[in-house]
Amino acid sequence: MLEEFKRKNMRKILLWLVLTISVSTMYGQRTVSTDSIKFFDGKTITVCSNVSSTFMTKGEQKTSFLNFGPEFPNQLFTVVIYEEDLHNFNYVPAEKLNGKNVCITGSVRMFDGAAEIIVKQQGQIKILN
Repeated sequence: MLEEFKRKNMRKILLWLVLTISVSTMYGQRTVSTDSIKFFDGKTITVCSNVSSTFMTKGEQKTSFLNFGPEFPNQLFTVVIYEEDLHNFNYVPAEKLNGKNVCITGSVRMFDGAAEIIVKQQGQIKILN
């Protein structure tokens, strides 16, 4: 009787474990290096690196750009934050994040042959230092 009880509970535990691993694999984010981000077009990933330079446009639409790797125009990828999303931040990204080590989570897209991630929420950026 005790053996049968152990076997039934072991099956439940194994089923729960397999289900948990499957769900976390399906919905988990990949961490990608900056030099391979271009291969993940259309995928949601996390990339951690140093912000090498920043820029905010001066026209009517204030768009913020965070560059990674060599400085613009040779950057490995760029994070773009449009003006309409800046209210979702409690800091000015182009000022606060320059030179910081950060992790960015978002969907990669190619724009004019370069990889970029459009960030809409402060929660997509984790400051490491």
